[in-house]
Amino acid sequence: MFYVILWTILFSLVTVISILLTGSRSFINGSNISFSHLIGMIFDWHFILGAGFAFLARLFFIMVNNSLLKIPELANSSTTITTFITSIAMVFVVIANYYFLHEKINLLQGIGAFVILLGIFLITK
Repeated sequence: MFYVILWTILFSLVTVISILLTGSRSFINGSNISFSHLIGMIFDWHFILGAGFAFLARLFFIMVNNSLLKIPELANSSTTITTFITSIAMVFVVIANYYFLHEKINLLQGIGAFVILLGIFLITK
């Protein structure tokens, strides 16, 4: 279970970084996306670095899944459980967006984050 937790933490960290990079207001500006703007975004350092972190997140997803396969009572549904476990990253994305991108979290979003955390706890119990 130690490795499940370790890989989940790493997955969450790289997912947060990836989303912060590509969600940065210096990268996106809300304008209509033309073909030339899209090409410019693809070659922007935010996108390239964010894509690298997204790739790492996929690798860590596989590592969480692999670790769950080694736990007999969880092995039969390892990919489904991995999906639930790694969804905890979205809670951290919301928190990081609040602190780094200055986005606002309303009460409903806070309750949703709590429900996700509770669900992850219950499904892995």
